[in-house]
Amino acid sequence: MSRPAITLDHVLAIPYFSSHTWAPDGRRLGYIHDDGGQFSLRLVNVATGEIVEVSKGPDPVKAFAWARDGGLAYLQGGQVVVASAEGLGRGPDGGWASTTLYAGAKAATAVQWSPDGHALAFVAGGRLWTLDRGGPTLHEWAIPGRVAALGHDPAVTWAPDGSALAVTFEEDGQWDLAVAAAPGELLWRTRTEHLEGPFTWLRPGRLLFARSSPAYTQRHWYVVDPRASTPPRWLHTEDEPEGLGASFAAQPHPDGRHAVLVLRHEGWWHLYLLDTEGGGLRTLTSGVGEDVGHAYDHPRISPDGREVIFSSNRLDLGMRHVFGVDLDTGAVRPVLTADGTSVEAEWSPAGSTIAFRHSTVHHAPELWVVNRDGSDAHRLTRSMPDGVDQARLALPQPARTTGALGWEIPGYLMTPRDMEPGRRYPALVYIHGGGMRQMREGFPPLEAYVFFYAVSLWLAERGVVTYFVNYRGGIGYGKTFEQGNSGGLAVLECEDCVQAGEYLKTLPFVDPDRVGVWGISYGGWLTLAALCRSPETFALGINIAGIWDFDRWMSWAKRSYRPAYDYFLGRARGTREQNPAVWDGASPGRLVAQMRAPLINLHGTSDEAVPFEQLDLIVKDCLEHAKAFETHYYPEETHLFTHRATWRDALRKVEAALEEHLGLEPETTRPAAAALAADS
Repeated sequence: MSRPAITLDHVLAIPYFSSHTWAPDGRRLGYIHDDGGQFSLRLVNVATGEIVEVSKGPDPVKAFAWARDGGLAYLQGGQVVVASAEGLGRGPDGGWASTTLYAGAKAATAVQWSPDGHALAFVAGGRLWTLDRGGPTLHEWAIPGRVAALGHDPAVTWAPDGSALAVTFEEDGQWDLAVAAAPGELLWRTRTEHLEGPFTWLRPGRLLFARSSPAYTQRHWYVVDPRASTPPRWLHTEDEPEGLGASFAAQPHPDGRHAVLVLRHEGWWHLYLLDTEGGGLRTLTSGVGEDVGHAYDHPRISPDGREVIFSSNRLDLGMRHVFGVDLDTGAVRPVLTADGTSVEAEWSPAGSTIAFRHSTVHHAPELWVVNRDGSDAHRLTRSMPDGVDQARLALPQPARTTGALGWEIPGYLMTPRDMEPGRRYPALVYIHGGGMRQMREGFPPLEAYVFFYAVSLWLAERGVVTYFVNYRGGIGYGKTFEQGNSGGLAVLECEDCVQAGEYLKTLPFVDPDRVGVWGISYGGWLTLAALCRSPETFALGINIAGIWDFDRWMSWAKRSYRPAYDYFLGRARGTREQNPAVWDGASPGRLVAQMRAPLINLHGTSDEAVPFEQLDLIVKDCLEHAKAFETHYYPEETHLFTHRATWRDALRKVEAALEEHLGLEPETTRPAAAALAADS
């Protein structure tokens, strides 16, 4: 018997690369390397492929920033560290000398160099500080509340000339945007119940920002001169009664007047050029397809201001390719159309090269570069561990099911290789998290789904069929599809997932009595909903950090996770008082009496997105109603468990549950495993 193409050890050894950023000289890319919870700052030489680790020690690196002179600042273990290259004459990269600038009791959470590199701004304990390198002199800035990022947008941004800082902060439960010019001089701030953000400096004295309505059905774009006494000037409104989608930061043009926005007035995420002085809005891209790689991706304007590069699924809704659009002519050209998912394209400082992350059915996301004209595309980092047989990995096949309200719901079916004729296999519906996410034809771009896709490859080797359901509410299929959960949270999407389970039961190679469902976060929430709303469909449910009580979660999110609160408020079509039926339907716990299948729960006690309280509520209700369940908690673990040891334990528990409840053949009794044991 052949060896498995991928094992659990291989899955746990797949690294993840994020935050790739060009050095000012264009010779290197900096990135954060996640190796099973060990987060380090690394640099890769674009010409030679040589990789250097800048950070030292086991403490995790969370963020970094390049200085104008090629130095670095980074956050490691809550400290602020600066590093500079030394010994460059000895080789292409030489070594890096580092110095800790801040090691206070309260962890640093953001860091930004001033444009001239003479000052470093950082946030620690919710306070804004700057360090002047010439002194060095440390200043605390007079921001009235707790400085923090809203979602994935930066908390702090310097004006292009370094004369001011724009920050988001929370004061007494209200989030505002402010601009300060010196440690004691607050130039301007908002005072509204709205969320202000994302925000972008166009030029010194011009800040472009978005303001969403309290019901999260409108997003208004404004420009303001923080030094003037005039109020912000309105430019444009996104009006979406079914609830707003993702918010994409405007991309400033080098002329200081224009900006590229990502909007979906025509039903898909497309690119538009906004004139912030004249107010005109010009369509740059159109047609069927979404012109962003994922909910945190952005288009990028070339340094010469002539072209915008972006990721799009216009060629295949299950992939992403890199395109460019000429700002003068409007002509769209393909830059890279290789099969797979290519996202987060970044121009080199000279505009001659583009760095991006690329994944396929054969490998997880890797850093690649390509010339501006699309030539010489090649990888800089490798994702797949030694021993993985990439050519023999299970392949996803596009499929469609009928979901709630008769909608066609896309997905991907993954089966074990070389299935035995006449044999019926156990199967799982995998429900992705996030809501606004999408499983792809191959490895997805975001870390959580990279991991679960790899786990599904391992489960295929173990003899498990997986169906990745791209339920309504996800991106990639247009505005109507993404807003399809409006007014039916955890009910309409749940039916999409239930019907995916019923579809699996119709397949001749699936045992209809051995179909389970699992997911993390939003996927855990829908797993819980599916077990309670359709108790006959699934033989097992595995919930990782899902929501059980929507009211309790929303009460917490309003204080601690405001962007997510606003998103769900829009999709719930209002508050509990305004729409109680939707809020009732969004809490699986209200239907716990109907649940029949055994439930396995896994949760970290330091979960930053779904508080551990939700697991307590599950246990309480399952005990009260005498339901079959297990709970496994991991002290100090995060929402997407961080450490390799945690995932090894969690996945062995998942494997044991599949063996007990879905009849998965134990690994030691499988023919391939027996043959391997005989060889050893």
